[in-house]
Amino acid sequence: MKLSRPTLALALSSALFLSACSGDGEVVEPTSGSSAAGASQASADGADGTTAADAATATTGEDAGATSDGTDVAGSTDAAGSTDVAAGTGGAGGTDDAAGTTVAMTADEDRAALPLAEAEEAARTILTARMKADQGDGREIRDLQRASLMESARTAHEAADRLESVTGEPAEVDLEENPVEPNVLAISREDGELPMFLLVQTVPEEGLPVLHLLESRTGETKDFRISWEAPMLPGTEVPTFDARSVGTPVLRSGKGDLQIAPRDLLKQLAVLVTYPTQEDLPDFRTHDYAPSVRRAAQEQAEAVGGRATLQEKNWLVSDDTKTLLFEDGSAFVMGTLLRDTQFRVVDGNALSPSDSFRVFQDSGTLENEAVLRTSVFVGMRAGTEENPFKPEMIAAREQLVDAWGS
Repeated sequence: MKLSRPTLALALSSALFLSACSGDGEVVEPTSGSSAAGASQASADGADGTTAADAATATTGEDAGATSDGTDVAGSTDAAGSTDVAAGTGGAGGTDDAAGTTVAMTADEDRAALPLAEAEEAARTILTARMKADQGDGREIRDLQRASLMESARTAHEAADRLESVTGEPAEVDLEENPVEPNVLAISREDGELPMFLLVQTVPEEGLPVLHLLESRTGETKDFRISWEAPMLPGTEVPTFDARSVGTPVLRSGKGDLQIAPRDLLKQLAVLVTYPTQEDLPDFRTHDYAPSVRRAAQEQAEAVGGRATLQEKNWLVSDDTKTLLFEDGSAFVMGTLLRDTQFRVVDGNALSPSDSFRVFQDSGTLENEAVLRTSVFVGMRAGTEENPFKPEMIAAREQLVDAWGS
């Protein structure tokens, strides 16, 4: 039926994925499954005076372990040999027992929840299944998803698979010629509690290094699954963890010695990327991620001005917050936000959804509202009360997981 009133096409590319601008203003659209923030410039949010122009030479940690273009600079190594890992490099991530050195320990000493060789094998098995799931079809992909992913991470992967009819399928990878080579950065310390955790890095042929959090809720190695994953932001680095033979402490509740509780940290990040922008925003370093999210929402709101209104709300998936402590006591906080981008249609107008929207709801026109739900996987570094510093985003990934309207 031909509409007699104005029909507005949803520009889903800017609402679903974060658009990043190159230096000449060209808009670059990330592909499905990649971090939208990963395509942005490695600039700070502006609070520290760093601009996009000088970000190319700025270092991002409290020490200068790597340049923002991903070039490894010698690397700062702790007494156990764990080396900082920078975005854009395949850093060692912990060389203390990479050569198979046996470390003798007494019953009273700290130790990892499982040996390095066992952790590496578990990571290799899980990440290989996850890679196969990217390229599988039908029942095969469902079995691989269950074997390698859990909770929000699996929901995001299932949604990305559904969207392949619109976004295209991932490039084929010959896993026999190019096997998965996971780099185990941290193994949770044996503390008598579950889950056990592995923080693993992979480095794709193209794009930025990806961080994966694997957890086993039973304590069995065969039960590890990926519960969180996100590419590192340009110019960031992962500070040093304790030696993998000793294990990394897990903050399982409360705030410990941190300057802010992990859940509160992620809730503040949710406020930082909400639109319309609120007052008194938290002062975080997000390497232009948060400003880019707000700019994208502003541009989308302007595009539908007079015909629909836009509001974005972000909230924390509380059970997904996981915290590992670095060697210096600061923390790597990982979690998932859900973002609802809501368009409310002004009377006398209608929205015509794109193919991506119709993957989740096959609607012709929407006369009242349209809602896009996105899972946002974030990783942040937080300081301690003794050594406070501005919280910093290290990794981020966005994935459309649902859409509906009327």
